[in-house]
Amino acid sequence: MRRNSLRVRAFIFDRRGSIAIQFGLLAVPMIAFVGLAIDYSRAVAAREALKQVVDAAAIAGARLPATTSEQRYNAASKMLNASLATARLTGASADIQATNARVVVTANYTLKTGFMGILGTTELTVAAKSSAQSQVENGGVACMISLNETTDNGLHLQGINKVSSRNCWTWVNSDSPTGINATGASMGTGQGFCSHGGATGTDHFDPQPYDKCERIADPFKAKFSSYSPYNAFSSCNFNNKQFNNTHGSIEYMDPGVYCGNTVLKPQAIVEMRPGTYIFRDGYLEVQAQSSLTGSGVSLFFVGNNTSLQVRGGGSIDLKAPATGDLAGFVIVDRLWPGYNSIRESEIQGGGRVKLEGVVYAPQWKLNIGGNGELNEESDYLAIVADSFYMEGNGKLFVTSNATKADLPDLMPRIKTGPMLLE
Repeated sequence: MRRNSLRVRAFIFDRRGSIAIQFGLLAVPMIAFVGLAIDYSRAVAAREALKQVVDAAAIAGARLPATTSEQRYNAASKMLNASLATARLTGASADIQATNARVVVTANYTLKTGFMGILGTTELTVAAKSSAQSQVENGGVACMISLNETTDNGLHLQGINKVSSRNCWTWVNSDSPTGINATGASMGTGQGFCSHGGATGTDHFDPQPYDKCERIADPFKAKFSSYSPYNAFSSCNFNNKQFNNTHGSIEYMDPGVYCGNTVLKPQAIVEMRPGTYIFRDGYLEVQAQSSLTGSGVSLFFVGNNTSLQVRGGGSIDLKAPATGDLAGFVIVDRLWPGYNSIRESEIQGGGRVKLEGVVYAPQWKLNIGGNGELNEESDYLAIVADSFYMEGNGKLFVTSNATKADLPDLMPRIKTGPMLLE
């Protein structure tokens, strides 16, 4: 009896195995805690991945130049789907709200838990939201603007010609599916190309053009809707003026009103004195091997049948004035009431033109072909015209370095994005 009593007493005070019992009691909460930490870490990682996905989608939609809400939505959606696949967030749901000013992307992803299932939580939902604002950063300068809203050839490249807008944008307002188009071995390069309608032959452009862009407003319509340096219909200083080659000597042109057709005959050498030249109801033609030069000059065309014609190796080298009412404008074709027909200005047959300043000719279809070349050596040229038609071996170079040319920077800025808001 005494022996049994001693055994019971020894059992009660025996501590061997108590650690195992305590560990067993603590094991369940410890495993739950570790499992909670692992599942939480997975949820945090999934949320970070989802945030990167919605950020990328919002930026893709807001990055486009001024365009439609549909275009922004499509760009955001395409990036969203690609990014979700890359991040392996299969089954995530998302919503995209796109306007011309902002793109908002929200997404949810359900994560299947591991250890937390022991506690009854079998899944976790993580969410992310991002919005990006468009048109907040300076995306460059529009230095070629085609204003015609219906033409099939806002910018047309054909043959083996070349268009280069090295540090600025070409903008076409036409709603035609072929507003920007190219064939043959032609090539257009620039900071960017934008068409309100569509673009064909896009492999001829670097970078490829955007389509469905918003139209860009005529930047100088208000200035020249009623402006005239002086009465353009006053008495003429010159009528159908012709300049001839006089044994290789230079002839000088004086500012004034030139009515009818003004023609530089073959091999004429003409220098324009600084000032404003109004060409009324006629064209200015530079014929074979003749040259026209001038600095601080503005050529102001007004009236009927006005245009510029450069042919057969004729050359022009003109620079706009840096001060005055027409500062920065080297050529202006006035939008005069009652004279709304589109006219072709041509640089053909080896003609060479170097212009520094802004050409504002909303009623001119600029046609460059047959080895004609415009502005390869100029520091600054910007053109606002009805449309641009390049054929043959024609070459057109535009650049927006007004500061280098010591001229005012007049062309509109391209607003693009994006900037993340959240």
